[in-house]
Amino acid sequence: MMFSLRNCLLVFSLVWIAGCSQQASDGVLTMDVSRADFKVDIPATGELEASQSTSVNVPTGLRGPQSLAWILDNFSRVKAGDVVARMDPTRENYRLKMEQFDFDKLTFDSQMQTEKDKTISQTLSTGTRVTSEEKELAERFFSEDERVYTKIEIIDQMRNQDYLVAKMYYFDWGLDQHGDQAAAEQELIKLRQKGHSAKINRYENNLNQMEIIAPHDGLFVYQAGWDGSFPVVGDMMWSGFSIGLLPDTSVMQAKLFVQESEAAGLAIGKMATVYLDAYPDKPFTGKVTQVDALAKPKEKDSPVNYFQFTISLDKTLVAIMQPGRQVKAQVHLLNLQDVLTVPNQALFQKDGQYWVYLKTRAGFIKQAVTPGRRSLNRTVITDGLKQGDVIALMTPPKRSRV
Repeated sequence: MMFSLRNCLLVFSLVWIAGCSQQASDGVLTMDVSRADFKVDIPATGELEASQSTSVNVPTGLRGPQSLAWILDNFSRVKAGDVVARMDPTRENYRLKMEQFDFDKLTFDSQMQTEKDKTISQTLSTGTRVTSEEKELAERFFSEDERVYTKIEIIDQMRNQDYLVAKMYYFDWGLDQHGDQAAAEQELIKLRQKGHSAKINRYENNLNQMEIIAPHDGLFVYQAGWDGSFPVVGDMMWSGFSIGLLPDTSVMQAKLFVQESEAAGLAIGKMATVYLDAYPDKPFTGKVTQVDALAKPKEKDSPVNYFQFTISLDKTLVAIMQPGRQVKAQVHLLNLQDVLTVPNQALFQKDGQYWVYLKTRAGFIKQAVTPGRRSLNRTVITDGLKQGDVIALMTPPKRSRV
């Protein structure tokens, strides 16, 4: 029994030593260059969406921000004309009543001002008539006969006539000025009423557009905002804001995200394979049809940036493909057969020249190579190496180089 255990340990040691052919005796990590297939895929995650959809928007005539009071459940079937969301009318109703109150108050102010103007006008007219009569009497009974009146009395009569003339001018001027002032005050009231009337029309128009209607039959699906969140009760809505979609589910596509650090080589036209999370055994082929120009975070305040891109599917199975279903995808960048590849860390370059450190009997030599296609961690070598060559995975120490 002890002998068998020793034999097993000996065999294991020999296998371990053979498997460590990548480790040089002087401590330099090496590897054997061999031919193999070279495949490069970009992993991505996302969800299904319809290729064509009708946007369900907040009415464009709605003025100002509005609070969402109710919204239909996500993935609900709707008919044309069905209400899918409703705004809270409380604030608009309050504003409308306040504007109507101010408008009515100005109407009463106008009536009161009219009566006040009539009173002032009548007072001035009465003053003019009385003064005219006094002036007529003063002129009729005026006499300069010093046998009847003393000089002082005659002077008083003349002053009284001048005073009455001046008083007549004052009343005439007052009537003219009062008419202009009364008209200006009424115009000011009308102008203020016009402003309140415009606000009343605005609030009434808003109250008539508090409901969001489905434009046609379909499946109502929430539309995510810029930060990836779906609309919820209490959110502030603006004119033209999209709250949902009515997708055409007969033709589906995949909306996907890939980390910025893994997106090298992603481009329109690349072939891809898509897998539904709910049906991982059913692959669907497609092609990349759109790629965002800039990477951005999927979630607010996230430091990780992603490129969003779209894969158009070659086939749609309506029975299992619904908008919002989670998917994974592999975008196929390279699929080369029987090629030599080396790890990127083993490839060195300077001034446009590329080389590896090739192991020989004498030590490591600087071997010029011609690189081909590459991935994030490996590079195809088209010239300068052959199968079975041993290369260093790092820069060898000077004592090991020839």
